Amino acid sequence: MDNPKDLSPLAKGDVEIGKALPFAIFDRGGVLLLAEGQAVTSQKQLDELAAKGLYHNPRWATKFVIQPGKQQIDSSTLPRMLPAKQAFEDPFETGSQLKMFAPAQAKDPFHVRLIGSIPQAAILITHPMRDGKCVFTKEGQVWEFQATYGLSIYRFSSMIEKVLLSPHPLIVMSWPHETHLESQAIRRARRVNCDLPASIRLAGPKSGDAEPTAAVIDNISTGGVELLFAKAVSLKIGQTISIAFQIILDDRKYVIECDADVVSKPRDSGPASSSYGFALRSLSDEQFAVIHAFVSDRLIHRLGPQLYSK
Repeated sequence: MDNPKDLSPLAKGDVEIGKALPFAIFDRGGVLLLAEGQAVTSQKQLDELAAKGLYHNPRWATKFVIQPGKQQIDSSTLPRMLPAKQAFEDPFETGSQLKMFAPAQAKDPFHVRLIGSIPQAAILITHPMRDGKCVFTKEGQVWEFQATYGLSIYRFSSMIEKVLLSPHPLIVMSWPHETHLESQAIRRARRVNCDLPASIRLAGPKSGDAEPTAAVIDNISTGGVELLFAKAVSLKIGQTISIAFQIILDDRKYVIECDADVVSKPRDSGPASSSYGFALRSLSDEQFAVIHAFVSDRLIHRLGPQLYSK
């Protein structure tokens, strides 16, 4: 039996029928199902194995021969994790928000924060909460995740390696295998995470009489923003608000004031906070250019260490 904490989930596509396995396959409890070098002989057998859970130990570095007489290839050098082409669109940005849900329950996700990551090893997230309480989780569970960054939405699966309840409730998740990471372009404008103070008012003839509500812009693009409120607020999809915030570029301050429509609302916000997604309206050319420059500047700063790293 292998330690379940060391295992990462596999997809059916990782296993080629009729070909020798370059790694051992375990079930979700760490029990060996097929040894390295054995082969799955039929689709039925693969389905039966998948029902028990398909896992492997990514820390094992074994060598295998592609063809007799050919050079051996060290599997530890193969790109098992995130493809290099995604270096410009990295969903694992510290501080970003992820949707976390049990398999087959995508309609009721938990919102968690990415605290940090060890590339190709693990990611650290906040513990999922419901009504102010920690949701039950245990080591070995596989969860599905959804993240948005840049132009795309990313989906991947990951296994809980460690649950930490003290001093703060956190979870260590396994680094997703590249075959468990898929992306889909969902917007024409790039979006980046930020922390910009903002104030909103209800739009309309009497909007000037309404008291402004403080909020923080959690992420932004030239097409929209996500706002986090310090207290619970009630907004409806399609409702229009007026928003004002400030962007600083090269030590110059630019005030953005425009209307925005509510396009998404939270499912599991606690009693003390809320988050909503808004589509920006009536941006002037100057406002659009300022937001575009701000987003580009954030992306360039993230890309900089990659350009100069060895």
